[in-house]
Amino acid sequence: MEWVYWILTCIFCCYFVVLLLEFNRPSQKLMEQIDAQESRRLEMARRLQTATDGVVEMNSRLENLTNQMDELEESRIAILPEANKRLMVYVPPGPFTMGGRDEDSPRNEQPAHTVHLTGYYMGKTPVTNQEYREFVQCTGYRAPIHWQRGTFPTGTGKHPVTNVSWRDACAYAAWRGAKLPTEAEWEKAARGTDERPYPWGGRFTEGERCNASGLIGTTTPVDEFPDGRSFYEAWDMAGNVYEWCADHYDEEYYRASPATNPPGPEGGQERTIRGGSYQETRAALRTTHRAGAAEGVARDTIGFRVAMPAAAEEVQVALTVSEAGQVAEAEEEPAGGEGETTTSAA
Repeated sequence: MEWVYWILTCIFCCYFVVLLLEFNRPSQKLMEQIDAQESRRLEMARRLQTATDGVVEMNSRLENLTNQMDELEESRIAILPEANKRLMVYVPPGPFTMGGRDEDSPRNEQPAHTVHLTGYYMGKTPVTNQEYREFVQCTGYRAPIHWQRGTFPTGTGKHPVTNVSWRDACAYAAWRGAKLPTEAEWEKAARGTDERPYPWGGRFTEGERCNASGLIGTTTPVDEFPDGRSFYEAWDMAGNVYEWCADHYDEEYYRASPATNPPGPEGGQERTIRGGSYQETRAALRTTHRAGAAEGVARDTIGFRVAMPAAAEEVQVALTVSEAGQVAEAEEEPAGGEGETTTSAA
């Protein structure tokens, strides 16, 4: 019977071992799962650390790029005055006659009065589509409504930009480190000191010196009419497009405007536009012609040009040259008088 007892004991032990193994199997699976989760946790921690290091590196690069961009912007701003001068004409300080003297001059152009301006720079041409597109691309500013995909119609790169409001023009001017000209600055740059009725002089011939009277029906390149340059060699100051000025518009302003550097009325519903457009006839192309438009308006007949104050030393040099010229003229006059007397006596 002992062998039966040993057999039963062995069977029971085997059964107990099997039960013990089955009992430990879930525990082993759980431990394996715990180990797998721990491995995943460590992997995720490693990836997180890598990502964190990457973010730190990217932030460092971004900071460096931001600093570089700031330095480039500071450099751009620093060189803007000299760069702008290459695209501008210099208008020296001194007086000029503003407004119309003729009896038939519109009321808003009267009275004619003497205005003294400090020296300044005026854009040689209105701002072109090419120049405005650079501003749009660099700043993300909205493009004119008639542009497609952020650029101007084909073949109009050198045409004046249009469909820009007064606010758009101010934004561009600020980006260029410049400003919109005052109405007085605009008129002096167009008219000069000899009271010429048109930028080029006193004679008007249809289609010869400017784009007007609807002869072409649209804008033209800003350098299309070299014979239409003004007293100070500014292009396109009559016809093609009206140009925004910094001033508010007031028909009665000339009757009480300051005699030195008039800034325009303190307020108003409109801003001044000057120069006429391709649709206008000769009456609106005169250097004294004034008109107004709401500052939020954008039309295909309105563009703008920019201006910039001259540095104090440049104004001083101009004044010195002017004074020297006046002295030279004063010295020549007596000599001329003596010559005439002698001739008469003879």
